[in-house]
Amino acid sequence: MEPRFITNYPAVLVGGTLVIADLHIGVEFEFYSAGIKIPSNTDKMKETIIKLIKITKAKNLLIVGDIKHKVPGISKQELREIPSFLQTLSDFVKVEIIPGNHDGGLKDYIPDNVKLHTSKGLLKNDCYFLHGHTWPSPAFIKCSYLFVGHEHPQIEFCDALGYRFTEQVWVHAELEKEKIKNKYKIRFSSLPKLIIIPHFNRLSGGISLNLPSKYVKEARKEMRIGMGPIVRSAKLSSSKIYLLDGTFLGELKKL
Repeated sequence: MEPRFITNYPAVLVGGTLVIADLHIGVEFEFYSAGIKIPSNTDKMKETIIKLIKITKAKNLLIVGDIKHKVPGISKQELREIPSFLQTLSDFVKVEIIPGNHDGGLKDYIPDNVKLHTSKGLLKNDCYFLHGHTWPSPAFIKCSYLFVGHEHPQIEFCDALGYRFTEQVWVHAELEKEKIKNKYKIRFSSLPKLIIIPHFNRLSGGISLNLPSKYVKEARKEMRIGMGPIVRSAKLSSSKIYLLDGTFLGELKKL
């Protein structure tokens, strides 16, 4: 089943399932701790998700990791907002979660009617979904598409005067057969297409995939080739980059 990308939103519809990633509820508390006061974005995200559910007529909502932001532990904001956020959404659709690297202990704070899967991922409609900080189950190899979050992909633009701005992007990439073969030690004739999901909460920040290496600190250079193991096993430089409105920007290595 072909995925349907929702124009102008970091969301995709697969069958009757609306898929989003990287909500990072509670990121404002981190800013507050640093002396920066920013109003909570949680209600706005909830309203947007409900709008998308109604537009797409989705029956299910799949959140591909990083519901919460604080690592380790959980902030007062997360304790206050996450249960009611998920409960409200579950009044509209069945809610499922694949935990991300920020979601330690999440199972203790979600409503009983919200399904929490393992970090190894989930198979749905010939697509495999994974947050991306771990290797997926070998079952992903037989799918047509592998969706991951975790990377917060964006592209940086700069004009002749030096003004810079960034835009979230979808990344479509091919996986390296040798790297997958070395990891899983199984035979396959083809591999799924890797699709990196943009972060739903823009306050959580992004990684500019096209930022020249000379502007990237040594500790962050690795992020330009992927933070998670499955993205590091992809041909990221030749990946195809799309804005949220569907505009095709070209291959990453040309941007």
